[in-house]
Amino acid sequence: MESEKHVGRTISCACGKTHRIDPREVLYADDAVAQCPALCARHCKGRSVSVVMDVRTRQAAGLDVMRALTEAGWAVREVLVPDRPDGQSPVTDEATKGEVEARIGEADLVVSVGSGVISDLGKWVAFERDLPAAVFGTAASMNGYAAANVAASVEGVKVVVRARPPAAVASSPKVLADAPYELTASGLGDVLAKSVSSADWRLNHLLFGDYYCERSVSLIAEIEPLYLDHPEDIRQRRRRALEALFDALLLTGMAMTMAETSDPASGGEHLISHTLDMRASVEGAAHDRHGKQVGVGTILASEIYRRVLAVESPAFTTAPAGIDPAFWGPLRDAVGRELARKVPRYETAAAKLSQGRAWDELREELSAMVRPPERISDCLRRAGAAYRAEDIGIDRRRLLAALLHAHEMRGRFTILDLARLVGVMPHAATDVVDQWA
Repeated sequence: MESEKHVGRTISCACGKTHRIDPREVLYADDAVAQCPALCARHCKGRSVSVVMDVRTRQAAGLDVMRALTEAGWAVREVLVPDRPDGQSPVTDEATKGEVEARIGEADLVVSVGSGVISDLGKWVAFERDLPAAVFGTAASMNGYAAANVAASVEGVKVVVRARPPAAVASSPKVLADAPYELTASGLGDVLAKSVSSADWRLNHLLFGDYYCERSVSLIAEIEPLYLDHPEDIRQRRRRALEALFDALLLTGMAMTMAETSDPASGGEHLISHTLDMRASVEGAAHDRHGKQVGVGTILASEIYRRVLAVESPAFTTAPAGIDPAFWGPLRDAVGRELARKVPRYETAAAKLSQGRAWDELREELSAMVRPPERISDCLRRAGAAYRAEDIGIDRRRLLAALLHAHEMRGRFTILDLARLVGVMPHAATDVVDQWA
């Protein structure tokens, strides 16, 4: 796997930083479960381990991992994260983290067996307890396995909590192939976002001088064609394609760790997904999987990029006056603070882009980075993944509302903000949704 070439390295990078790339080890093998005790021993001085999982991942690999550790002489504590009272799977929030932390016990190591939520909960708790962590991935479903970041809900707002990457990540081809396909399709949606998120990151570098690392952006370049050009192979669970997808998800997580931010893999497309989540929480309703929503958001953001970069002589508008309190309800104050942090950047961006050829130069750079929405949509469709509103369980009206308000919920400047600055949004929102979703 390409990720195995990078783990454990320390790199003096052209970006000016020295990157210490964690995790220190990636194990992807048919006998990964059997190798777990030795893997854990390489990254832990003690012999006591708490294994975090939910009822589904317990059956997928958790029982086997616990059995292997027990037979190797480890003291194993099972930490089963229950489903929510409404029967929905667990979420990464402060309350659930507190429950997990209370049950970890006097462990020397925390091993998460699961995907997004379980991986993040184990990583978060291990960081706060200053314990080493490892994860056994049960699905190629999201890009957070190898990242330091935890995608959490704090006071109802989707935020990124900085923690520490796991010391090791493991999985096996059989476990990934046996995962429910909607999880794999979700992972494809998450990794395809990188075109937009990398462009958004570059945008912030060009406009505001924010840190940017070309090496972290290019990590997946060699393996990307294995799933982007052959999405049917993902749908058919072909071994090489699933390995490439899992590898790309790991590398994307490493890119976030290298950059010490989620910016390389999370831009305007993620804000659309987060907005759908937050509105669902306000209404007490369910939302769909993160990567599925991100895939749809990536199509919309790619189209918005196309329309923005087609503008030849923009007339810059003023910053948004504020949030829509009726839309955000009880989250309005927290969201309002996020938007307020970003408002000064509208003025800075307008001043920068009004100088000389700055606008044309920005268009030239970003046009080379962003894939057309047709490419993203076609890949997701051929893979049997979500690419329309109905595929993520919502109607056109709900998706349009998320697109119109997503720029408000995070202090990060993205294509959703640039589109407002140059007058493309909010006017184009209805047409964009009708055209693509």
